[in-house]
Amino acid sequence: MSRRLVTFAAVLAVALAGCTAPPTSTGTPTSTPVPSSPSANSPSVSPTPSTPPPASPTSTSYPFTFGTLPKFDGSTANIPLISMVMQRLTGASQAEADNAVSVTTTPNAYRALVDGSADLLLVYEADASVKKEVAESKVKLESHPIGRDALVFFTNADNPVTSLTTEQYRAIYSGTITNWKQVGGKDAPIVAYQRPEESGSQALMRKYVMGDRTMAKAPSERITADMGEIIDGVSSYANTANALGYSVYYYLATMYAVEGIQMLEVGDVMPSAETIGSGQYPYVNDFFVIIRADEPANSPARRVMEWLLSPEGTQAVKDAGYVPAG
Repeated sequence: MSRRLVTFAAVLAVALAGCTAPPTSTGTPTSTPVPSSPSANSPSVSPTPSTPPPASPTSTSYPFTFGTLPKFDGSTANIPLISMVMQRLTGASQAEADNAVSVTTTPNAYRALVDGSADLLLVYEADASVKKEVAESKVKLESHPIGRDALVFFTNADNPVTSLTTEQYRAIYSGTITNWKQVGGKDAPIVAYQRPEESGSQALMRKYVMGDRTMAKAPSERITADMGEIIDGVSSYANTANALGYSVYYYLATMYAVEGIQMLEVGDVMPSAETIGSGQYPYVNDFFVIIRADEPANSPARRVMEWLLSPEGTQAVKDAGYVPAG
């Protein structure tokens, strides 16, 4: 099986409107505290270096350098956006920004923000257990939605099943449906891969599909810590087409496109940028920029957050290939 990492969207680095450069320039905070989620400490994930954008910046005036940026952390699926933000705010090339990005994954990023080892997160919603940790820490976080993504299910491209309902996904993952013939497919056992409990994908799985239902216990080799492993496992499981997995749309469609995989519809609605943006696809969820609520008005973290909430920040979200929030 061949695997191809799809490079991030090409970038035209632009200067901030009205910024003349010094790292001390500031804006007036306008955001409101929003309850947030947590993350943990584990091996960091860095992007694969990609080709620098061909265009040159239109100005040499940038408000930050790599040395004055806040400390970023976040979800694996937000690596391209973190890189884009670095490019837009420092004038760095795509290759330079890609090499500067390192994330500790969704649960660990929240924990890093709480303990002060990170200043700003671009991150997906946390699992309930991580949210509880944040609440118990007494550290107040300020959270704002900046983009939309979605939980998606996928199987091998040779599987004749193309659409399942929420009830069917729930029954498969609770263990009451175990064979593809029960949902219109071949007479073959359903090999259902899972993500770890605290992962961002698992948080969405519980929120939109499982609810209070208990997931069937999976063998350890079918619980994949790495987002790419679950895709590889489903695409190549025993050279058959009977595996099933889930991830987030952006990662599967843009960051880790693998031959031999097909996304599945939910009730005959296919996940796409259009159905996610319109809300027609049912498992749409926001991702966020989050800082500590006590960040001073002119701190690097608050200034970057305010920029992300500006029209220039929204454009960066679009240019990185995401669906902007709202």
